[in-house]
Parts: sequence; structure tokens; C-alpha cells
Amino acid sequence: MSSAPVNRPERLAIVGTAGHIDHGKTALVRRLTGVDTDRLPEEKKRGISIDLGFAPLVTPAGVRVGLVDVPGHERFVKNMLAGVGGIDLVLLVIAADEGVMPQTREHLAIVKLLGVKRGVIVLTKRDLVEAEWCALVAKDVRALVAGCALADATIVEFSATTGAGQEQLLAAMDEALASLPARPVEEPARLPVDRVFTVEGFGTVVTGTLWRGTIRTGDALQLMPGERDVRVRRVQVHGETVEVARAGQRTAVALHGVEKEAVERGDTLLAPGSLRGSRILDVRFELLGDVAREWKVDQRVRFHLGASEIIGRLVLFADAPLHAGESALGQLRLEKAAVAARGDRFVIRTYSPSRTVGGGSVIEPVAERRRRAAAGLEQMEVHESGSLEARLIEKLAGMPKIASTEQLAQAVGEGVAQVGEALARLAAEGSVATPGQGRWIGDDRWTSARERIEHDVREYAEAHPARYGIMKGELKSALKATLDGGVFDAAFASLVADATIEQTGERVRPAGVPWEPPAEVVRLLEGVEAELEAAGFLVPDVAHWHKRLGQAAAEVAALGYFMGRLVRVSQELTYTVGQMTRLRALLDDWFASHAALTVADFRSFTDASRKYAVPLLEHADRVGWTVRVGDERRKG
Repeated sequence: MSSAPVNRPERLAIVGTAGHIDHGKTALVRRLTGVDTDRLPEEKKRGISIDLGFAPLVTPAGVRVGLVDVPGHERFVKNMLAGVGGIDLVLLVIAADEGVMPQTREHLAIVKLLGVKRGVIVLTKRDLVEAEWCALVAKDVRALVAGCALADATIVEFSATTGAGQEQLLAAMDEALASLPARPVEEPARLPVDRVFTVEGFGTVVTGTLWRGTIRTGDALQLMPGERDVRVRRVQVHGETVEVARAGQRTAVALHGVEKEAVERGDTLLAPGSLRGSRILDVRFELLGDVAREWKVDQRVRFHLGASEIIGRLVLFADAPLHAGESALGQLRLEKAAVAARGDRFVIRTYSPSRTVGGGSVIEPVAERRRRAAAGLEQMEVHESGSLEARLIEKLAGMPKIASTEQLAQAVGEGVAQVGEALARLAAEGSVATPGQGRWIGDDRWTSARERIEHDVREYAEAHPARYGIMKGELKSALKATLDGGVFDAAFASLVADATIEQTGERVRPAGVPWEPPAEVVRLLEGVEAELEAAGFLVPDVAHWHKRLGQAAAEVAALGYFMGRLVRVSQELTYTVGQMTRLRALLDDWFASHAALTVADFRSFTDASRKYAVPLLEHADRVGWTVRVGDERRKG
């Protein structure tokens, strides 16, 4: 990798070749750029392209083009697919001496399935045929591309041997690229990896077309789907070191933090957290118009996205098999995770023998397994064609937790700023709730959470009038099976904030409802206090007076603890607040003339047996009256 940074103009494009084997794709690239993209020894030996080749080109209009040369042999279609994803313009290459051939048709089908809208048709080897023959081939080509995005594409007659047609080809490319919109450089970086190798002094290097965003030296990125954290050591575009690579450029990235063996073609280099891997994708599948057999609704397939090929099953939510040209909603259930975004175009090939049969677009890149139920199909239809606001409402309806703007942007495959603006509009009209800045939840789920908390608080207050209210922890625990903890906390805080409920200490009750403990419970509490006071420090066990009071015991105890009139020293022993005050005074008197206190000393001035002395001293430790040091206590 060289080291001198260079500046880049703004206009960028990726152009890919497509066409049958030996129709002159590599020769065309070599004539335009001077680069022989057949770099492998086997390619030199056999005289055919086996893997992807790349070359830079600056058009007469000043567009910086990355040319991707793809193999034409049917055995290497998966390699072709690895390079053709993400191109802005296709050069459909057809040899004038042979005309349209099988791989011409398959490559054109792939280009259509991937949604490539711009193209130039190049009739190569023009020097080998007469004008009349070339005109016939051009007529066949027009019939081939009728009805697709290339129907009106310019046809250029070209000879790599003589250079004839080169100026016309470059002019046609510039014309087709003139209206090309800039790629989203402000979005998180995304680079599907199509090559991996090592360079001495730089380690692991990955290459690919930068689909979106920018990559700079020092950037912290992730390799997905393995979620491996990496750091960028150096960035190059067509062999030249640059400060920053931008969307629309063929990019090589030297990585720190990963070995070559841990990376493979089909991985994706991403801004951290921008996309997630998933083995289940909701999709719209389109069967090609020339597929002779009907397509069953559940088949094993080869799924191609970006530079990846993944084996899986395509399950269609259709009542009957598809016929040529038909489409259906469905799911891809893959054997390993794919890293996709909403709207990504993909290609489907049969498992064996491999042939292209269709493709489509990703609706939900991280999906759950669905059944062929009407409700599930309705959700998919909203995700496929609904407005951003409708998709956000649908997404939030299925989320049991509060979601951040960033999480929702990732979930619906849109930019954070755009999603934030849509959520703000929805919140303003009451369609979604916002428990906090940048935090969102479906309005129905939010309303339900608030209503359930308020209901349980009121119900408890009515059932236990002697208690000031329910313990917050008890309330949260009772609802945890059906209410996420984060949602509970936010909804609880909102109910306190708008004075629907009130909290004193750890107890919660309806706000604005005066509380007065029942006179009978107060009378029973006074009786318990008298009984405990009369016993000195040798109080009866809690079980004793609970048994005597029967069903009222729990209410009496709760009232005493809440009002601070009773103090729980242990599970078995409860004292009055007056007894604890006297205990504190006895300890202060002792430490006024002694540095330390033993259990025996404590028993001597309280007349308490060990059964009482140990729990009382442990209570004194907990509240800070004493500090235990070995077998003794010091003043706290």
C-alpha cells in the first residue's frame, strides 16, 4: 500500500460488466483502463475470468469510476454476483459474432433483479463481423431488453482490438451517469467484503464497494455477522492511499484486530451497531418470467446478497406454488446470519443444480419466524409499502420494551434523523408515547402500562385500608411477568409526576385520597405495643402475637412498621420504638465509661438471654450504634 494521500473529486460511480463467457468483458476493461483484471495464474492459463477484477477509470466528464469485471462462465455466477451488487451502471457485453447467449440472459436477469436502472449495451468484437450482421444482433438485443430498465439503453459497437467505439462508449457512460444521485455519505459505513488478503506491514486487508458512508484511518468498525471489533489502519482507493473513502468507491481497508482466516467473502464491514445479523428475513420474492416450472412455496435455495452466498429455505406465504413472473411475500430462513438492510435487493438461485430463478427485496432484515396467518401478512404489507410513520407504529406495537431512536432507525432501516422527525410527529398526534428524550413506546402499550400500575395501586389500597399503600418493589414484582422492568419504571415515574399516585418511602398509594388507619387496627396495635413494653427486652416471638391476633396480625404489623411505632429486629423479634430508644440510651451509657462491649456485658445491663442479646446487637450494628470488631463491639 502506498502512502501519499490524494484528493478525490465529488462525482463517483461503480460500473460493472455483465455477459457471456468470452464475449470480451476483460478485453473491454483493459482497452478502457490499461488494467488486465485477470490477475490469477489460473485465469492466465485458461484465458477466462474466474474471479472478480477491478480497475479505475476517469470518464471524459470527470466521473471517477470503479470498474468491476465479472466472470462470464456459468460455473462462476456466484463470483459474478459477489461483484455486481452495488453497481450504479452495467455494461451489458454481447459479442457481435455470437449474439445473445445463455449467460447473457442470466446476467441480464440478475441485473434486473438487483434493480440496476442504468446501463449501456456494448456489442464487442465489432471488427469480426459485417455491418449487416451487427445490425441483426442489435435487433435481437433490443428484443432481449424490451420491458426492462435497459430497454432504451444506448447500444455501442466496440472493438477492443482496434479501439473503435471507445469514444462513443465513454460518452454513453457519461450520459447514463449524468443523473446519478450521490450516495449517502452521511449514513453509517457499509462495505460488503468481496476480497480478503494480507499485505506485509499492514496485516489483513479487505476490499469491496463502499455502499454508504465514509471510512477513515482510525475508525472503529465491526465485521459482521461475527460482530468482531476492528480498527482501520489504512484506506486505499484503487491502490492509492486516501484520507477518507466515500460511498461509491472501490475501497481497500487494512484492519487491526482480526486475522485473515477470521474474515471471508460475504462478511460486511460496518459502523458499529448500524445493522444486525439475522438468520430470518421477511422478503418480497419475484419469480423470473422465463422459469418453466412452478415454484413450490417451501424450497432450499442459495441466497445472494452483496458479496455473500448463504444456503437456506425460502418459505412463501402463498396459497399455491408460483408461476413464471409471479411474486409473493415470504421469509428466508438461513443457515447462517445475513447482514441486510430494508430495501436491499437479493438474488435467489436453486440449490442444485444452481441456476438463477428469481430475487426480490428485503422487507424486514431482522425478523421472527412467521406463520401464514392473515395478521402476519398484514404486518408484512405495512412493513413493505406503508409510510415510515405506519412502519414505526407497527414496529413499536411489537416491542415490549422502550426503544431508542437509534434502535428504531436500525429496525426499520432508515436514517436516525429521519426516524426521529417521524417519531416526533407521531408523538405530537398521540400515536406513540415518549417516556424520555429519544425514548419511544407504542401509545397503546404505554397507556396499558400506566392503567395496570394505577389499578393495582388502587386495588391494594382498597383491600388493605390499614396500610398506607403497596410496597413499590412488591408492585413491580407482581407485574414483572407481563410488564418489562424498564417500562414499569418509566410509567411509574410518569404516574407520580402527574400526581396520579404518590410515594412515601417505599409505599405507594393513590394520590389525593386521604388516609386514616381503621380505629380497630390502631387499638390492636396499641395492645401489641403494651404487651411488648411489659416484657422489657424479653419480648414474645412475632409468631406468638400474630397467632393471638389472627387475620388482623398482618395489618397491625404493617401499620406499626409504616408509622415507625414497631421495629423489626429479626424475623422472630419485633420491639417498640420506645424500647429501641431505651436500648440506644443504655449503649450510650456503657460506652461513656467503656471502650468495648461483649455479649456478656450486654446481657448484664439488659437482663437479656443470648436468644435476645445477639439479634439486638446485630440490629445495633446495622443501624450504626455499634461496630463489631472480632467478638467485641465498639461505639458506632
